[in-house]
Amino acid sequence: MKVTTLFSGGKDSGLTAILLEPFFDEIELVTFSFGHDRAWEVAARAARAIGHPHRVEILEGEVLETGLEMLRRDGYPNNALNYVHMCAVEILAESCEYVADGTRRDDRAPVMTASSIRSLEDRHKMHYLRPLAGWGWRAINEMASKYLEFEVLPSDRYPASDFEVGLRYALAERYGQSEVDRIFPANHTHSRVVRRKLF
Repeated sequence: MKVTTLFSGGKDSGLTAILLEPFFDEIELVTFSFGHDRAWEVAARAARAIGHPHRVEILEGEVLETGLEMLRRDGYPNNALNYVHMCAVEILAESCEYVADGTRRDDRAPVMTASSIRSLEDRHKMHYLRPLAGWGWRAINEMASKYLEFEVLPSDRYPASDFEVGLRYALAERYGQSEVDRIFPANHTHSRVVRRKLF
């Protein structure tokens, strides 16, 4: 069996891939991009370190435009991140029987509601998996530290390969850094997988 996993190159999506290994013959890691930057390269390097095939999917311009509109209207990122995440999952669900991501129990965004998950699975006759959904931040850090070497970095200086980076980049390019600072929280960090620990 094959599972396709949304992959940012961070510890959460890296741990997700490792947790799925006993159950699937093939794990494909997919990073979504708006096509305006090369932040996906972070995820490509992390995928090589973990040892699973990786590919990049480009989201259509309409997804970016709607996401930017939501950001500017709301003044905070959660709804836009949820929207972009849902679009990405929908794209994979069209051709993949099993789709996974690294969203956690305590995540506020991106996250899907139980009703939207049921709708997704019913419409596409597929299975959506969230291996970290029952785990808190501390437990995930401990588990990830056992299997992965990773670094935690400031997002504004060292971009990750996630939806937020693409939205930040496009927002700054079009409306200026002050608009990014208005909408996104300061002192945000993310993790990057450096290597997989061998036992």
